[in-house]
Amino acid sequence: MDMRVGASELRRFCENILGKIGLSQDDAFTVADSLLFCNLRGVDSHGILRFPFYVQRLKEGGTNMRPKISIMREKPASALVDGDNGMGQVVGVFAARLAVEKAKKVGSCLVGVKGSSHYGAASYYSVEIAKQNMIGFSATNAGPVMAAWGGAKRIIGNNPFSIAVPYQEGKPIVLDIAMSRVAGGKVRLAAKNNQKIPKGWIIDKEGGETENPHDLPDGGALLPFAEHKGYGLAFMMEIISGALVGAGMLRMIPRWFREVSTPLNIGHCFAAIDVEAFMDLEEFKERLQWLIQEIKSSPLSTGSRGVFFPGELEMRTEEERTVNGIPISENIWHDLKELSETYGEPLPTESMI
Repeated sequence: MDMRVGASELRRFCENILGKIGLSQDDAFTVADSLLFCNLRGVDSHGILRFPFYVQRLKEGGTNMRPKISIMREKPASALVDGDNGMGQVVGVFAARLAVEKAKKVGSCLVGVKGSSHYGAASYYSVEIAKQNMIGFSATNAGPVMAAWGGAKRIIGNNPFSIAVPYQEGKPIVLDIAMSRVAGGKVRLAAKNNQKIPKGWIIDKEGGETENPHDLPDGGALLPFAEHKGYGLAFMMEIISGALVGAGMLRMIPRWFREVSTPLNIGHCFAAIDVEAFMDLEEFKERLQWLIQEIKSSPLSTGSRGVFFPGELEMRTEEERTVNGIPISENIWHDLKELSETYGEPLPTESMI
């Protein structure tokens, strides 16, 4: 039976354990905040599910506890950052804030990152940029988990990207997509919860269709969405988040949750566009309001729940979970109990649903 846990309780639990491992208070907050951001918005595949893997990587030395993040190259509207193998969330926030700082001066900025680790949800960073009344872009490459269009084995990452646009206070328009038909985290979540998955999500190690989520870690591969379109986008994200910034690419990148003592050298890319370099912010938001109203005026198809702008459903989920708590499955709760016993940190307060 699932249970509900308050976001503040989960945040406390994660921050305190990360602090006991040796992460600084600020960095522990950033990592915990990125996880809670996902769970609150209903993106559970990138939330607390992943916490034990991050802890293990830090403990085994695969991720640098105290990175010396540095700017390697710099121009007025660009920068290249070396993350020194730090937590992807910590490196990502540094780079996203740098993009905002530069965009305030010159209108827009692109920041590339090498030497980083798994950074979680791409939208965590694009939304942070949007909070500064800028259009935010975030992308990353990843280790091979997806087949190329026409291929029968994993060879490229699903390389997600996100765009966030300032709209109403605390309510940005947010697109966050991976290039596979489904995020790998959703397959792992299904495996964790002993659930079947729909055909078409993954192929097994022989290249055949399967409903068994355990076939993914056993040599299977995610499939690209929309066939050549998803694959093509993944390829281009590999260029701007890998080739361009000098990070690892394709099979150069180890499996982050398996090879926990090995540095990853993952690459990211962040961009910030200052809306007021183009027009008054309020005028821009009025134009967005017209755009959304026009889209929502569309007649609904049979069985439709409505027409939504990108990120609207996640925003509604966040409102509900902020009040009622975050659902945690029995298997994930078991992982939290193990961490609680290992590090002597009290479990979050639970309430059964």
